[in-house]
Amino acid sequence: MLKRLVQLTVILTVVAIATAVGISNREKKQADAYDAFGVFARVYNIVKARYVEPVDEARIMEGAYRGAVESVFDQNSYIPADIMARIRPRLAEKGRVGIRVIKRGGYAQVVHVEPGSEIEKAGIVAGTIIQKINGKYTWDLSLFSINAMLMGQVGKPVNLTYYSMDKGKDEDHIFQYQELNPDATSVCPVEKLSAFRIESFSIDVANRFDKYAATAKPIILDLRYTQGRNYRDMLTLAAFILDKEVTATAKRKGAIKTISAKPGENAPTFAYPRIFVLTSGFTMNAGAVLANLLKGGSGITLVGTRTSGKAFDTEVLQLYDGAYVELATVFYSPTTKKGLKPDVRSYIDDSEIADKINNLLKKEASKANGDKTAA
Repeated sequence: MLKRLVQLTVILTVVAIATAVGISNREKKQADAYDAFGVFARVYNIVKARYVEPVDEARIMEGAYRGAVESVFDQNSYIPADIMARIRPRLAEKGRVGIRVIKRGGYAQVVHVEPGSEIEKAGIVAGTIIQKINGKYTWDLSLFSINAMLMGQVGKPVNLTYYSMDKGKDEDHIFQYQELNPDATSVCPVEKLSAFRIESFSIDVANRFDKYAATAKPIILDLRYTQGRNYRDMLTLAAFILDKEVTATAKRKGAIKTISAKPGENAPTFAYPRIFVLTSGFTMNAGAVLANLLKGGSGITLVGTRTSGKAFDTEVLQLYDGAYVELATVFYSPTTKKGLKPDVRSYIDDSEIADKINNLLKKEASKANGDKTAA
């Protein structure tokens, strides 16, 4: 009896200590949060009291909201109600400039240029920093607003200020919004080689890749600019290439969902003996997950630079005051947060990538011939 009493006392003591620690930690977190709000209040009062010119208090608060949203993930956006009212009509327009951008270092960075667009003819390439759109600094704009400003009425002008990588100076150029119909995939030259480039994932991407692979030597899958968010069609392609079931996870707040795909009845027309997969820091979303799924596969070599490490979906949520937040609410994996490291390091430049691939093929052919000689 005494022994049981001692055991019960020990158990109750441990529970009491654990509960006390838990309460203490919660109280500490609450105290830290209150301290942070206190710091914000002091900063706010100092700015009002000491800044040399009159302060727009609403603008200060909007800056705080925007900081809170973008600090947790740099592709999030806070859109004030008045800004949304001005840009909403653009969202229905068919005109596009012909570039896709992300926020990097505060400014808008081009991650894709539409073939055949005025942008391409002007020499703007992936990596270009767009400094202004119609005179407004992209530094001051949310990513949502930037994307909206890259839409407009077909034929209307849009003025872009950007740093020309070719000329090494800032350029101002007036373009026109065009009605562009980009294809989800294309076969593009990489010097004297050809690559199957994916802009976005579609239901027939596996069949398109199979047709390309039937005649391509070597087979090159270009994911350097792939940022589409159709994760299910991406999984279909991954299962098709690897010829096995593949899975990915979609993580929401407090929930994780597994999605998968099987090779299905339409198997590849032949076994792919060798595939080179091109990656870069612009490989994002479903492209980043695909690179992770393919890495280490039989006969598959990743060539390029680390992927972005970002694979997400966003939702546009309205706040009670009429403002909006575009928020990443789903993260996908497998991904590598620091970016997936390729098997062979190469810059994004086509000529260097082609050299790397050709050198690898020569080494492999030489090794194979040596083995045959030895045999």
